[in-house]
Amino acid sequence: MVEEHKDKWFTDKYWLTPYNWLDEVRNGFRLPKRVMIHEVTLREADQQPFIGLKLDEKIRIAQALDELGVWSIEIAPGISDEDEKATKEIAKLGLNCKLIAFVSWRKEDVDRAVSCDVDGVIVDFVGNPWQAQTFWGMGEDEQIQRAVDQITYAKNHGLFTIALPWDNYKAPLNFLEKMYKRLVNEAHVDHVSISETFGFALPWTTVHLVKKVKSWIPNTPLHKHGHNDFGLATADMLAAVCGGAEAVHTTMCGLGERTGNAATEEAAVAVELLLGVDTGINLEKLHYTAELVQDVTKFRCAPNKPIIGSNIFTTASGWIAWMQQKAEAADQITGMLPFKPELIGAPPRRWVFGKGAGRELVKAKLQEMGITLTDDQLTSVTERIKRECIIRKGEIKERDVKKIVDEIIKSK
Repeated sequence: MVEEHKDKWFTDKYWLTPYNWLDEVRNGFRLPKRVMIHEVTLREADQQPFIGLKLDEKIRIAQALDELGVWSIEIAPGISDEDEKATKEIAKLGLNCKLIAFVSWRKEDVDRAVSCDVDGVIVDFVGNPWQAQTFWGMGEDEQIQRAVDQITYAKNHGLFTIALPWDNYKAPLNFLEKMYKRLVNEAHVDHVSISETFGFALPWTTVHLVKKVKSWIPNTPLHKHGHNDFGLATADMLAAVCGGAEAVHTTMCGLGERTGNAATEEAAVAVELLLGVDTGINLEKLHYTAELVQDVTKFRCAPNKPIIGSNIFTTASGWIAWMQQKAEAADQITGMLPFKPELIGAPPRRWVFGKGAGRELVKAKLQEMGITLTDDQLTSVTERIKRECIIRKGEIKERDVKKIVDEIIKSK
């Protein structure tokens, strides 16, 4: 089985574990033929503290997301007059992806979406009975009926509709079954979502719930929305796809309310490389798009951020650098990297001078700088670099290394 699918885990751009393809691992999967990326950066980034996207910034990000190959883009025209104007301007761009307006269960929100000439709406409403009763004094039947009425209203206005009940992982299963069946059978909603609003579900819990919902409404595509409060957002998306969900909601760089959402770059790479399912995303544009979003939002990802963090292809350990040299000499650098940088359009791997730098890393870096030393000089330079990195609590720049080299050469 593993050798049969070797082209899935061993290519010219990556070398992954073959165990992802064992029958024992994949027997319970219900993978769709393709996963739709519903990109929610234009809404969720505005809900992240200290980020506020302006009209021209939203237009630029929308263009980049469309070029990336997302299935749909979500935007909230009801937030402000400028957001409504941004929605109208984006609608004029002739994007390849769908433009979906985020609306509540008020008819005036749907009317606004219609005036913006969007392709469809994603209808946000409370997804569990406790909150409906506590916040609005609604019983279960009234709660479901209001959602059905709003989606019917949107459908009658010619809009593609997605139901987005939020925080419904806290709802009783019998309530969820009744709600989803009515959304499909009465409102004729096009797609539905399940929302893990606070990020606290185990991945296998999501697999179970997705399978449940799909058993109730087998012919309606299912989306997965989730947040990263427990660091499980990407795993949650993968779990949903394994259970049969056809779409995932993501944001570039994991931006979003509180700790953010599942990251578009993480979900796309993981779904394609680890599950072997197409997303339609041009992976080679991921690094560029992530950099653009960071530039526009002025939010910089941590260097150890998965997939697009600056450290993923940066090595400060001499031992690791030595092994990378050996792997490169064997024409198999993916023996010591998660995947090649060009897979996502990232800059080439690099080595930096750190306190863990050994002679081989220092020698290789000096050769890049056009510097050749004797063995004794190399040993002395390496020792000085280590001491300086300890003093500075991190790496040192090439200019500092050049100064050390000059001093060592003069002293010898």
